[in-house]
Amino acid sequence: MTKLRTTFLTLITITLLFGLSACAQLPQLTNLSETLTRTAQSTPEQAATAEVTEGALDPTEATRPPLPPLPINEPHVPHDEAFINPFKLAIIQTKNQFAQPRLDSFPNENTETVFAPNTKAYQNLWNELSDHFFIEPAHITHFEDYLNYYQKRPNYFKRVSIRAKPYLHFILNAVKQRNMPYEIALLPIVESGYYPYARSYVDAAGLWQFMPATGYMYGLKKNWWYDGRQDIERSTLAALDYLQVLYKQNNYDWLLALAAYNSGYGNILKAQKQYLQKHPNGSANFWNIRTYLPKETQHYVPQLLAITYLVRHRNQFGIELETIPNEPYFAKTPLSNQISLTKLSQALDTRIDTLKTLNPGYLRLATPPHRSEEYSLLLPIDKIEKFHKKYQENPQYFAVNWVQHKIRSGESLSVIAHRYRTSSKEIKKLNGMKTSFLRAGKTLLIPLPQSHTLARQPLQKSKRYQGQQHIHEVRSGESLWTIARYYNTTPRKLCEWNRISIRNPIRKGQHLIIHSDRYGKELSHTLKTGESLWLVAKKYQVTTQELCNWNGIKRSDILQPGTKITVWVKS
Repeated sequence: MTKLRTTFLTLITITLLFGLSACAQLPQLTNLSETLTRTAQSTPEQAATAEVTEGALDPTEATRPPLPPLPINEPHVPHDEAFINPFKLAIIQTKNQFAQPRLDSFPNENTETVFAPNTKAYQNLWNELSDHFFIEPAHITHFEDYLNYYQKRPNYFKRVSIRAKPYLHFILNAVKQRNMPYEIALLPIVESGYYPYARSYVDAAGLWQFMPATGYMYGLKKNWWYDGRQDIERSTLAALDYLQVLYKQNNYDWLLALAAYNSGYGNILKAQKQYLQKHPNGSANFWNIRTYLPKETQHYVPQLLAITYLVRHRNQFGIELETIPNEPYFAKTPLSNQISLTKLSQALDTRIDTLKTLNPGYLRLATPPHRSEEYSLLLPIDKIEKFHKKYQENPQYFAVNWVQHKIRSGESLSVIAHRYRTSSKEIKKLNGMKTSFLRAGKTLLIPLPQSHTLARQPLQKSKRYQGQQHIHEVRSGESLWTIARYYNTTPRKLCEWNRISIRNPIRKGQHLIIHSDRYGKELSHTLKTGESLWLVAKKYQVTTQELCNWNGIKRSDILQPGTKITVWVKS
C-alpha cells in the first residue's frame, strides 16, 4: 500500500512538472523524473543518502557546458485565422524574437539585461534603429534589386545622415511613443533626403513632402511668413497622424499604409479592385497589387525597405553614417511676440543657418507678426537658457523693424528706398537680392530706421508728376532702349512713367508718356555753311547730346551744309 501511494504521488509530481515545461528543458525533466522514482523505491536510509549526494557541490559544475537555448514559442493562430496574412505572421514571429529572451549561458556579473532586452541603452541612434526593424526582415526577397542602386552610392548615406542629425532623435521618439515601426523614422530619406526645404514639381514640401491640401487637412497652415509643411515638429506629428489613419484604413497593413501615403488611399483601393477582378481568391497585399499602382509607388516601398536593410547591415556593406547621439538636439520655446531671426542669431552667437535648419517653416528672417502665440522656436539645446535670459533682460532687442511693400509696376529699388527713407543696399541685403531687378506684384521686406517714432508714422505717398508731358507713339522697330535714348532718359525711368514692366515688349502704335517740358514743339533745322552741332544747340538752348539723340548721330560725325536735323523746343 505504501508503494502504491508513493507511485501515485510520483505520477502527480511528474504531471505538474510537465505543465511547467515552458520554463524548463526536457532533458532536465527526464533526469528529475528518474531521480524521484529511484527515491520513491528506495529505503529511507537510501533516500537520505541520495539527498545528500544530490545536494553536494559537483566539482565539474563550473566547467559544464551551457544549457541549450530556449525554443522560441510559435505564434498562436486562432482557428478563424487559419489563413493568416503571411506578413502579419512574420511580424508576430519577429516580435516574439524581441519579447522572448534567449538564455545562451548562465547569468553572471557580466551579463546585463538578459531578461529585459528592450531596456538597452544606446549611445548611437543608428544602433537602436538597427536592432528594432521588423518590417524589412519579413520581405528581404522583394527588394534585392534596389540594394545595388544604393550600394553604388555610399556617399549618399553619409550626406543624408548628416542632414538627419538635428531631427532623428525627435522623430524616432515620436515614433516610439506611438508604437509604430522604427522604419518610419527613415521615411524622410525616401521623401526628401532629410532636407526640410525640399519641394517637388507638384508642390509637395518639407521633410515629409505634404501636399498643400493634405497639409491643410492636418492643420499645417501656410501664409507669406510661414509654411507648416516645413515645420519640423508640426509636420512630423501630422505625418505620423496621417500614417496611423492609413494603417487603420488598410486593414492594419503597414506596407499598404506606406503605399497609400505616397499615392493616396484611393489608388490603393483602385489597385486592389483591379487585382481581385483577375484573382478573386487572391490576397490583395502590396506585393500582389504592386503592378496596378502608380510607377512611383511601385518603387516607393521597396526603396524604404532597401534603405532599412543597408542601415542595419551598414558595416557589412561599408556604409558610413554620421554618428547621432541618443540625446535631444533642440528644445522648443513658445513665442509671444514677433522675433527677428537675425537678431536672435547675434544674441545667441549662433549661425543664422543653424536657426534656419531648426526652423525651416519660417519663410522670412522673422517669425510671423500676427498671433505669435500660435508659433514657437526650436533652438539648440545648449542655447535655450541663454535665450530666455536675454529675452527677459531686453525683449525689445529682438523686435522686428520691417514693413512689407508690394511692388507696383514701374517702381525701382531707388524709388522704394527713398519712400521709406532707407537705402537700396539695405533692401537688397534684407531680401537676399543679388541684382536690382524687381517684378511687379511681388513683396519686399523694407528695413525701417531704428526710430520707433518714424516707424509708427504713416508712410507718405509719392507725389504725382505735375509737370508737362509729351506723348510718344511707338513706331515700327523701336524699343524701350531706343525711345529712352531719344528722350535722353533711361529705360527704367520710361517704365516708371508708364507703369509697365521692363520685361514686357512694347507694340507698334502704343502711346508712351514722357515726363518733360522739353518736347513742346518739333522743329527742323537746316545746317548752314560753318554751323556745328554746338552752335545749333546753343541757338535752341538744348545740349549737343540731345541733338545727337534726336537725330541718331555721333558728336564726331561730320555734317555737310544742307543737312536737316530735328530740334525739340519748349512750348
